Amino acid sequence: MKPPFSGSRFVLTTAVAFLSLLSSSAGADNNTVSFTDDGFLRIDGKPRLLLGLYECPKEDAVLKEAAANGFNLVETGADGKELDRVRDAGFYAWINLGRALALAEGDDVAEKALAAKVKDFMGHPALLCWEGPDEALWGEWFACYDWLSQEQPLALAGLIQQSATAHTKEEVTAYEKTLEKAVDFTYRCLWKESEVLYDSLWTTLAKGNPHPELRVTERIAAATILGDQLTRGWERVWTIDKSHVFWQNHAPGNALVDLRLFNRGVHAAGCDIYPAPANTGVRHASNGRDLDLTSVGEFTDYMRAAAPGKACWMVLQGFGWTDLKDRFNPIDPEPGRRPTYQESRFMAYDALLHGANALLYWGTYVLEKDGTMWKDLLKVAKELRALEPAIVGVKPPEQPVAIGERNHTAFNGGDPKLILRQVGEDWALLAVNEWRFGLAFDVQGLPLALNGKKLYRLYSDEEVLVQQGGFHDGIPKQDAFIYATTRDFEAK
Repeated sequence: MKPPFSGSRFVLTTAVAFLSLLSSSAGADNNTVSFTDDGFLRIDGKPRLLLGLYECPKEDAVLKEAAANGFNLVETGADGKELDRVRDAGFYAWINLGRALALAEGDDVAEKALAAKVKDFMGHPALLCWEGPDEALWGEWFACYDWLSQEQPLALAGLIQQSATAHTKEEVTAYEKTLEKAVDFTYRCLWKESEVLYDSLWTTLAKGNPHPELRVTERIAAATILGDQLTRGWERVWTIDKSHVFWQNHAPGNALVDLRLFNRGVHAAGCDIYPAPANTGVRHASNGRDLDLTSVGEFTDYMRAAAPGKACWMVLQGFGWTDLKDRFNPIDPEPGRRPTYQESRFMAYDALLHGANALLYWGTYVLEKDGTMWKDLLKVAKELRALEPAIVGVKPPEQPVAIGERNHTAFNGGDPKLILRQVGEDWALLAVNEWRFGLAFDVQGLPLALNGKKLYRLYSDEEVLVQQGGFHDGIPKQDAFIYATTRDFEAK
């Protein structure tokens, strides 16, 4: 099988060719990577929902507890003993290849090092996946953030103040106005214009810009180069290992055109999104529009658009922002509290409803393993694992719809979102209310096979009867209901 890429630059048509190669070759040669039409990974021929942890708990009892409650994937280091341990506990593992994956054209030394690392671990039965460097695209921008927003303006302001003894008052005033304009251009994202002014001040007041590599225009160019280097790295891994998944996690704040460049060589892509609690104090929903818990669903849609036709793996919140106070130092503790059980459950279902094929939790290393949030996540995972046959089940071509009613708040109708799945003779319907108020609604368009049948609302004692392809019910704000023809989908 020939490598799908050639040369130092890769265009989107090549990416389409590689996607076709990944899809058409599944199950051929020695390649065992295969996905359903909906993007769920097949393991031993069966579609699976991946529930993962970015930590590999040190205590065997905690690791086994996570497995018993539905988690089936953890991140490990490139360590054979650690891979043995997680395999014994019932887990699959992924290894982050980091910057070793970024191959500059003609760098034979780096290519051999990458190949050696892959060959060392590709044969381990626990390994499921290779990951690219975390938030690689965002990292190229973020490398200049502190310099751009604080360090450079403060350094130049200090130099202007020091120049007062050697320059006229008029000159100092001109320097101050130049700096003020440069900062204004920065806030307006006029990068080239701001860099001209900053560089003029560095030239006049010092020996030149001490960090030319931190110019935004330089970081933009570096990001494009990195995208090519990572694609070249995935090409090299592909020539060695066609039996494991390649995936890339992003930050939530990148442009589609750039994301697609970084996603050319992977089977699965997604982002980390941590909006809980839903308020303006957290702001991890960095598109600036939806700061609510529903940004999880919005970014799931966005990541699917960023990797068309590929699997979508989303990284969800396993911590509270105040847990990271040494890194982020939120001023008000309330915006940084840990998510509640209801919030964690809603975010998981919201991602699945919008097409996520895997849910991985970051930040659980800060959680007390006998504490509330850890137990909440185990409960969510256990529920999802019990529902897995329906989550990965057959999606009928015609999907039902839910029509929300007007209510006492004078709201003119809001519609819960639905997904219907079939598992053999059984059916399951997932309804998610993304609105911040409760809704009464009518389901319409269920299959004729369900007419006259009773649907259990799981985890409640309620039932609904399907008549004329639908039923009537109500759902609380930001909640998920599961209706099914059997209670076998409930966690025991």
